[in-house]
Amino acid sequence: MNNLIIFLAGILFASSLPAGENAGFRLMTFNILQGGGNAKNVGFGNELFDGSRIDEIASAIHLAKADVVGVQEDCPPKSNAILKELGEGWHRSGSVYSKYPLRPVGNDLYLNIVDVELPKSRVIRVINCHWWPNKYGPSLAQDKLRANPKTDLEDLGRIVETRGARPGGVRGYKATFGPLLDAIKDEKNLFLVGDFNEPSHLDWTKDFAQEGFDRWVNNPTGTPLRLVVRWPGSVGLEKLGMVDSYRSVHSDEVKKPGNTWTPQYPENTPGRRPFGDQVLDRIDRVYHYGKDVRAITAEVVGEKGFADVVLGARWPSDHRAVVVEYKWRN
Repeated sequence: MNNLIIFLAGILFASSLPAGENAGFRLMTFNILQGGGNAKNVGFGNELFDGSRIDEIASAIHLAKADVVGVQEDCPPKSNAILKELGEGWHRSGSVYSKYPLRPVGNDLYLNIVDVELPKSRVIRVINCHWWPNKYGPSLAQDKLRANPKTDLEDLGRIVETRGARPGGVRGYKATFGPLLDAIKDEKNLFLVGDFNEPSHLDWTKDFAQEGFDRWVNNPTGTPLRLVVRWPGSVGLEKLGMVDSYRSVHSDEVKKPGNTWTPQYPENTPGRRPFGDQVLDRIDRVYHYGKDVRAITAEVVGEKGFADVVLGARWPSDHRAVVVEYKWRN
């Protein structure tokens, strides 16, 4: 009887998909903060998590129903603490975790490339990146507004666009473009996840500048921090043909900002600036490439009141995560 129910449920699920579209998978990006270790120096000491954050991190992955996860600030290569906590049937290659077999392609600390063997002999390439955290554009905008609250916002947008990102080096945004181009040339099913440490030009738009919230939590200048900025990293990804999966599902950046940076914390948290001085933004993102796949859901994973998928326990990172569900068109 149970087998019959499962069989019928499978038929109903398949019939609910659009014509020519097959079941897909769920892809997650998650900066877990300092390898999931005792991050007491920034307010995430193990004593707040019953001795370890690893179980909360694994619980968040399970709660998101992720099939593949790109982790930034992963646990050390010789430590499989997260893999063990995820349980039987999970695989790891570098900083990518998966329910499906993985084949390593490139395993740099900040740019991990793997092929994932999905069911029905479908192979996808997943690139997991972690761009430079310094020269953070929103912080530059804050400095300029502090110095002169009457700064012309169009001029400020252009300044931030040209100076508020790092293109070069092993963690520069251009380092990601090469492997993407290689995969595109080879006609791979391609996905990109990461902590980009740079906002998206799809969020810092004219509409948001006119109707959005002040991104500066407690802005002392009187000039709201909402600019039009063509952030060069996200613009470059778009030019390559990469689709911002969250924005493909939630096209209204004013109604669905999708902020992943940063969950609220007490003002006296050690090692962190006052929360009121933070800039709220969507710097953790998932991208896809190609006409054979589409994102059907995109959700922020985090704490109650701010996320779509809510972890009941204390949220274990200074970043929220993002999970996207894809379906194949053929």
